[in-house]
Amino acid sequence: MRFLVDSMAGKLARYLRLLGFDAEYHREGDIGHLVKRAREENRIILTRNTSILKLKGEIDFFFLPTEKTDEQVMAVLEHFGLRGEIKPFTRCLECNTPLEKVPRERVKGLVPFHVYLVHREFYFCPGCKRIYWRGTHREKLEEKVRKFAGGHSEKAGSL
Repeated sequence: MRFLVDSMAGKLARYLRLLGFDAEYHREGDIGHLVKRAREENRIILTRNTSILKLKGEIDFFFLPTEKTDEQVMAVLEHFGLRGEIKPFTRCLECNTPLEKVPRERVKGLVPFHVYLVHREFYFCPGCKRIYWRGTHREKLEEKVRKFAGGHSEKAGSL
């Protein structure tokens, strides 16, 4: 399942990526360009823009029922039945590219020295070249994943 998140819900795109879903972020506010892109890329639009309601039956979309990001995530997971499909920490939070596990030696000199000394597992984004590791912020993200997964703690630790 591939999503296109409109400019009104940028945090939603990041959280969907955190959960392992393909969620592109459309920064422009133009609904026409959004629809064109969704058609070209075979994506489902996630939006709060009421203009989309006029296109019912013409394009796949889900109208987000709330402005609160956590509730939006829960609504998307529920509507599309995605709780069992969660694969956290497998996509780049910035550019949506699937992450690749890389040997520790490959990141030497690319991450802070203390990070290299302390951590053993690293993931690389071939899209934007970011490097990920299990940092101190990970606990908060894992708690978010557990919340979204409905309390299934095994989902939070996988990667």
